Amino acid sequence: MAFHTWQFGVFLAIVLGLFWLIAGHRNARSVLLLAASYVFYGSWEPWFLLLIVFSTVLDYHCAQWMEASTTKSRRKAVLLLSLAGNLGLLAYFKYSLWTVELLEPVLPEDGAGAALRTAAWSAVVPVGISFYTFQTLSYTIDVYRGTLKPARNLLDFALFVSFFPQLVAGPIVRASSFLPQLEWKPRFDRARLHDGLYRIGTGLMKKALIADTLALYLVDPVHNSPGEWAAWVHVLATFGFSFQIYFDFSGYSDIAIGTARLFGFDLPENFLQPMQSKSIREFWRRWHTTLSFWVRDYVYFPLGGSKASEPRVVFNLIVTMVIIGLWHGASVLWLLYGLFQGIAMALERWFERLRGGKQFATTPFKKALSFVFTLSFVSFTLLAVRGESFESVAAVLTEFGEGNELPIWAWLAIAASILTHYQPAKFYAGFTKRLLALPTVVQGVLMGLVIGVLIFVMSSSNAFIYFQF
Repeated sequence: MAFHTWQFGVFLAIVLGLFWLIAGHRNARSVLLLAASYVFYGSWEPWFLLLIVFSTVLDYHCAQWMEASTTKSRRKAVLLLSLAGNLGLLAYFKYSLWTVELLEPVLPEDGAGAALRTAAWSAVVPVGISFYTFQTLSYTIDVYRGTLKPARNLLDFALFVSFFPQLVAGPIVRASSFLPQLEWKPRFDRARLHDGLYRIGTGLMKKALIADTLALYLVDPVHNSPGEWAAWVHVLATFGFSFQIYFDFSGYSDIAIGTARLFGFDLPENFLQPMQSKSIREFWRRWHTTLSFWVRDYVYFPLGGSKASEPRVVFNLIVTMVIIGLWHGASVLWLLYGLFQGIAMALERWFERLRGGKQFATTPFKKALSFVFTLSFVSFTLLAVRGESFESVAAVLTEFGEGNELPIWAWLAIAASILTHYQPAKFYAGFTKRLLALPTVVQGVLMGLVIGVLIFVMSSSNAFIYFQF
């Protein structure tokens, strides 16, 4: 039940109607949202619910046990139980096949080797498991650290884990920001309604009109048949994929944030115009921010962060970014993607220290140069994301032909990408303010027009890229 399908539209309309009928009853609205979330998640594969229920029950009780523990050693033992349970499931479903493939040269043909192969081949990666695993782990770690009190009941915690607008692909939400919102009595607010509809409409257009058009008419043709296209088209497709994945994922995040707003919840922003970054470190402060901040708080800082010796800081950066890479996918390409990001961030830090702590991008020319380098690095390292193998990546980099006539739809998608992402902030803010001030009826008509346009392009629409993570 993806966001850009009519089934989700019907589902959302029914749940919204029921929610606002019982909005004044705290437990009733929580039960409704939890049931809706389980229906939503179960629509992918019913057995996925067993996994999310397991994580929910495990971490709810682990938090209760930690609060009741009288010694630090017991608290740590309970935390390790939570880590083992959640990361164990994640490791089996997401990384077992890759592990077996890496060990294949030394695995015996029968016995234990055959059993491992069978177990790995039967593992199907559940949708969203990486997202809700990190979400529940942040909860138990915060309770262990003493910065968060456990949820008051299992119902609240279960809703935190499975809240359907952000369940499948984020944003990754912290319990400290979500659980207090359950105590607030939602009110039907015109401004919130308008903002929610606007974010949903924006997300749908990002996904279907820009991301999928870039994929259909530029990125996929080059990657599927690299030898048929001229070198400059390969370069254009490489940059095009960086914008495709941005508009695809930020579009999902917009829909998630807008949908949550309709129910009275505020979710964190996930993107801050990352393609305008002038350094790799800045890029990761703008791209998928809820993941970046998660690994910063739960991996990078515990390792020592930037306060350690320089060799240790380099180690911390590389380990953190490799984890980000492997979080996305189980492959050597993803490992290398994270490694490249970590090395680039370490080199940036080294270069900055050579300049006495001064930033490089201090003049218009240097800012432009930094921007071009950052966008180029981001785009070319994303080949590891788009490529299915080393061979396919090598083909995009080396196999060129003579084809150079792109469809008009490719150029329109490129133009839309640039105009949408690089428009002046003041213009965008002013346009958004005027649009949100329109009467509710006009807002509804505009949403209807958006849906009408999308009907014509849905036949070529792809699943959201981040559903596979």
